[in-house]
Amino acid sequence: MNNQRQHRVLYVQRSQDGGSTLSLYELLKGLNQKSFKPLVLFYAPNSYTRNFESLGVKTITLLDRLPVFSVKSSKRDIAKSLGHYSRFASTGYRSTKQIYLLAKNDLPVIRKISRIIKNESIDIIHHNNSLPRNRSAIVAAKIINIPQVCHVRMFHDLSIVEKCIARWIHSFIYISKAIRQSYISQGIPSEKGSVIFNPVNEDVSVAKDQATQIRNEFEITQQDRLIVNVGRLDWWKGHDYFIKAISIVSKSNPYIKALIVGPAVSTPICCDYYKRLQKLVAEMKLSRHVIFTGFRSDIPQLMAASDIVVHSSSEPQPFGRVVVEGMLAGRPVIATAGGGVLDIIEDKVTGLLVPMKDAEAMAKAIKYILKSPEDAQQIGLQAQKSAKYRFNVCKHVNAVQNIYESIIKADSR
Repeated sequence: MNNQRQHRVLYVQRSQDGGSTLSLYELLKGLNQKSFKPLVLFYAPNSYTRNFESLGVKTITLLDRLPVFSVKSSKRDIAKSLGHYSRFASTGYRSTKQIYLLAKNDLPVIRKISRIIKNESIDIIHHNNSLPRNRSAIVAAKIINIPQVCHVRMFHDLSIVEKCIARWIHSFIYISKAIRQSYISQGIPSEKGSVIFNPVNEDVSVAKDQATQIRNEFEITQQDRLIVNVGRLDWWKGHDYFIKAISIVSKSNPYIKALIVGPAVSTPICCDYYKRLQKLVAEMKLSRHVIFTGFRSDIPQLMAASDIVVHSSSEPQPFGRVVVEGMLAGRPVIATAGGGVLDIIEDKVTGLLVPMKDAEAMAKAIKYILKSPEDAQQIGLQAQKSAKYRFNVCKHVNAVQNIYESIIKADSR
C-alpha cells in the first residue's frame, strides 16, 4: 500500500451492545479521513446506524438479524472456499470436527464479507469486537489477504480454532491491561497487542436545572443523598450486593436514595436476576430507598444529579465506561476492584476501590463519602482531572491511527 493515498478501513461491528458501538462512533468522529476512509459493516440492524451516516460514513448491514445458521454445504465447497483451514491439519491441532463445523456454519457470512472487501477495495479491516465474535470476518480477510486489527473488548477463553486464527491478526487492541494479560496467558504473543483505553466524550455539558429536574422527577429532597448505580441488569453486575450495601447504610442514614439505572437483559438468567433484585428490595423493605429506573438516555444528567456513583460488578469488568463517566461528572466513584477498573481508579485518590461481592465494604465506603464531604469533593475533582486527561477521544484516535500507520509501513516494505 502506498502510504500517500487515502486508505480504506472496514470496521466490522458484530455485537449489538451499546458500549462497543459508542466507542467506534467516537473513534470515527475524530478519525483523520484524509488518511483513512471508514466504512462500517453491521452484522445486523443497529439503532446507531444514522449516527455514523451523519458523520458521512457509509454503512452496510449484512443480515436482517444476527445469524442462527442451519446451512447445508458440502465438504468440497467448504474446502474450496476456505482453503486456509487446511493449514490447521499440519499445525498439530486435533480439533478437526470443530474446524469443520466452524467452516460449515460461518460459510455464508464469510462469502458475503469477502465480496464486500473486494468490492469496496478495503486496505485494512478493523474488527470492533473480540476475536470469538469475529471469526467469519477474520477468515474472509485472510482469504483476501488484507491486514487485520482486532479490538478486544471482553474476556474470553479462546478455543483451539480461535487461537489458530489469532495468528492472522496483525495487531490486537485491548481496552484494559487485564484483558491483555488474559490473551497473553492464552498464548497470544505480547508484542502483537497494545492497551488503548476506550474514549469517553468529555464535552457533555449539563445545566444545573437539568440535574434539579432529575431529582424532582424521583422526588429527591434537598436533605436526601442520591447514590446512582448505572449498568444493564445483567447477572454479573452485582446489583444484589449494591442493594445489600444500601440496606446497611440506610440503617444509620434514613435519607439515602438509590437509583438503579439500566434495562433488564432479556435472557432467562437475567430475567430471573431482575426478579431476584426486586424481591430483595421488598424483603429488605427498601422500596422507599431504591428505585429501578429502567433504560435512560440521560446518563450525564443522572450523574450530575447524584452525590455518589457506585459501580458494583461481581465479576471483573472489561473496562468500566460508567466509572469514567462518573469521574467526568466530578462525582466520587466507588467501584469494585477487578478487571479494567484497576486501570481507571487510583484508590483513595480518584475514587474508592472495594472488593467484589462485599456489601459490607461497599457500605463502609459509602458511609465514608457521606461523612467526609471535603474528601469527597477532592476525590471528585481529582477524578475529573484524571478522566479528562487519560480517556479523551483525541488520545484514543491518535493511538489507533498509529497502529494503522505501522501496519501500512510494514506492508509497504
